[in-house]
Amino acid sequence: MTARLIDSFRGRAGAAVAVGASLFVLAGCATVPGTGSADPQDVAAYQSTIAQSRAAAAAAAGRSACSSWQSGYDVRVVASRATVAYTKDPKWTWDGIQNTLNAELAAIATETGKLPAIIATENLAPTVKTTMTDYKAKLDAYAEALRADQSARGSGDATWTKGNPAYTTLNTAATAVRNACR
Repeated sequence: MTARLIDSFRGRAGAAVAVGASLFVLAGCATVPGTGSADPQDVAAYQSTIAQSRAAAAAAAGRSACSSWQSGYDVRVVASRATVAYTKDPKWTWDGIQNTLNAELAAIATETGKLPAIIATENLAPTVKTTMTDYKAKLDAYAEALRADQSARGSGDATWTKGNPAYTTLNTAATAVRNACR
């Protein structure tokens, strides 16, 4: 039995040596052209190509995100302007404005629901992402202010004590997004 084990071991050891030698021959005998260093002009050209590719991706992402933002803004701002226009009539009432205000709140909810995906656009420039994130926060604050004013149901000029300042802030944020998108 001992002789059989020794023969088996020799056979396995011989096979292992043969495989190892084959790998050595394959790895050791293959020639590698060049010196292992790259021409600085080739490296610079490669880096320039990568930078251009990233810039193109960022520009495309920016155009897409800004276009999506603008389309959501365009729909919502019509509803916001309708609410503002309604209050220009000195005879407006809370009962009368309910449908208009509800339409604006629905438009705000639709726009704010789409903003996270727009903000998460891959390769979006940090300035665009930051201004859109700020805009979303201001849009959310404006919706809360409208609801607070609606709940208070004041009268006269004191009616929109929270909504008016929030609307002004929202418009400033929208201007910042437009500027970042240029």
